[in-house]
Amino acid sequence: MAGIINWEKMLELAYGKTTDDRDVDPAKFWDQFGYMYDKMSRMEKSYTKHQVDAMILDPHDRVLDVGCGTGRLCVPISKKVSSVTAIDASPNMLSYARKYAEEEQAEHIHFHLLDWNNESEINQLEQHDVVFASRTVALKDIKRLNKLAKKYVFLLSFANGPSLRSIQLDLFRGVRGNVQLDFKENRQLGYNIRFNMLYDLGIDPSVVIVKDGFEKNFRNKEEAYDDLRTLGTVDEDQEQLFRQNVDKYLIEGKDDSVRFVRETSTYVMWWKPEDVDFTYEGV
Repeated sequence: MAGIINWEKMLELAYGKTTDDRDVDPAKFWDQFGYMYDKMSRMEKSYTKHQVDAMILDPHDRVLDVGCGTGRLCVPISKKVSSVTAIDASPNMLSYARKYAEEEQAEHIHFHLLDWNNESEINQLEQHDVVFASRTVALKDIKRLNKLAKKYVFLLSFANGPSLRSIQLDLFRGVRGNVQLDFKENRQLGYNIRFNMLYDLGIDPSVVIVKDGFEKNFRNKEEAYDDLRTLGTVDEDQEQLFRQNVDKYLIEGKDDSVRFVRETSTYVMWWKPEDVDFTYEGV
């Protein structure tokens, strides 16, 4: 089936044109975000359960997590299936993932340092019952994900709401020394693009939107400031601006306690690999 729309261009419009992945050392690039991603993913833990519950998983399944990062999904999923193979190109991300798995007493996870853009490395992977990719470059590589799956392929990412990165940077908006990006959510350029790309392939994908978010309890505001400050850079003369940013997302409780809350949403999209028609020229 030949698509009438160039979905690759639509994705570029939605997410911007990025440097060719082959021109970037993925280990060097993603290693720098290991601490931040680990801290943020732990704040997302209670919401992550909604995503795991939305996935079709059988106790006998062998699962492949493409771009596992700090283990946000592969750790809870490992407790529902036979085994999980978790791959990532970043040694630092994997070190955090292994630590998280150990803390959660999650067994049956096999971590591997693999670059998704290195075809010779990925060709060594066996097929798994379920393959999923969440918030990773692999989201755009439907062919390869499909080839590795026997039963289901799942895609997960933010749906018409702020992403992990935008939520983190909002705490440091206007604060010198931090990346300043103007995130604008456009409903016309959201998960509907991936849905329609799959539809053009002859797939009738299923999709659910689940509540997502980041939260953490603190004894007082000072503890919140001290903890959240580690997610960026704050010079002494920028402290007040940083605190004003944080205050927008703090809910005061009893006895000076506060709770940081930022809610968003995530889509969970899936299909059976047997339903794909790769005669579509745009993928």
